[in-house]
Amino acid sequence: MRLARRGFLALLWLCGTVTGSASASDAPQSQVFPLSIVDNRPFIAVQVDGKGPFSFIVDTGSSSSTVSTALAAKLKLAPTSAGTGTGAGEQQLSFKIVHLNDLSVGPFSVGALDIPAMDTSQLNRVIGFQHFDGVLGTEIFRKYVLTLDAPREQVTIQDEDRFRPAADAIPIPFSLDENDMPVVTASVAGITGMFQIDTGDRFSLTLFGAFWRAYRLDGQMGTTVEAMTGYGGGGPIRGIVGRPARFSIGDLAVPAPVTRLSLQKAGAFTRGDRAGSIGMGILKRFTVSFDYGHHVMWLSKSTGFDAPEPYDRSGMWLGLSGQRGLRVIDVTANGPAAQAGIHAGDIVIKVGALPAEASTLFRIRALLQEPGNASVPILVNRTSGDQRVHLVLQDLISP
Repeated sequence: MRLARRGFLALLWLCGTVTGSASASDAPQSQVFPLSIVDNRPFIAVQVDGKGPFSFIVDTGSSSSTVSTALAAKLKLAPTSAGTGTGAGEQQLSFKIVHLNDLSVGPFSVGALDIPAMDTSQLNRVIGFQHFDGVLGTEIFRKYVLTLDAPREQVTIQDEDRFRPAADAIPIPFSLDENDMPVVTASVAGITGMFQIDTGDRFSLTLFGAFWRAYRLDGQMGTTVEAMTGYGGGGPIRGIVGRPARFSIGDLAVPAPVTRLSLQKAGAFTRGDRAGSIGMGILKRFTVSFDYGHHVMWLSKSTGFDAPEPYDRSGMWLGLSGQRGLRVIDVTANGPAAQAGIHAGDIVIKVGALPAEASTLFRIRALLQEPGNASVPILVNRTSGDQRVHLVLQDLISP
């Protein structure tokens, strides 16, 4: 998830003031914490005003930390002002700014903050998050070096003077934009541009509209499909999805990533001064360290660096229903689900042998991406009763 105020770029542009003050800390110089990757987002346990733990996304794309409105209410966080903004979706948002006395990961504190309280209920329903309490944004990256090791499911937080890159780590210099978001040089299909680094972006690679249209990159993505590709503040995110033959960060070649060509008409993905966004789908191929003090990102290839990246083969987006089963949020035109007679709004009760519920949603999405699965039986609940549907899976983009 990405966040910003006006002048920040991320999930929102906030029309309010976000402030913070670092408190003195007796934090150790280095400590390792558990990391969970959920929907390609890195989650870590955070304490708010000494209470917790709460589940926050670690987000280089968020120029301010945030809390959910549910957590703000639970902790009785006092509003200090209000704001409006736009997100990755196209609709305007409104929110309140709340005061925190302290935000910390273990003993690593970023001090007192005034930050947005965001209503994440719709995002939770569409994506399927069951525990999403907020976003840990740029404040912690400005103060400490963070190393995200997705394969080992751990994050290391260190004082800057304690950090030493791994022997095999590749340095990638970055600049920090006006929102403290890292920006690097990268190239796609031989075309070089400036890309933001966003650990809160679920997609591997997003190309912004002005960039991909200027270079007609929709013709260099192999087989493509237009689909709903995610959901952000302000609504759904639609794009043309494909896979370029070549992609590199600096001189470092990366296996061809699943790539989204943004079709958004408003919001964060319409920015014209950069090519796009490098998300966690790519970054999780590495152990990645962020050293903001020296403006360097260090990348060490993981053991699964060369593993192929799958993409949905069902042509439908499933989310939480708030009742029995999972709700079909979106159906790709002429895709497998559409051909099987599945419609947006249908309630799915079972997928293969898996009951369709919140606890199995991400397993079901993985099942529907698996190249070895030719078809899967689906049980759909409609007003006329439960109906069995035979869903024939197919590759929607080039492998």
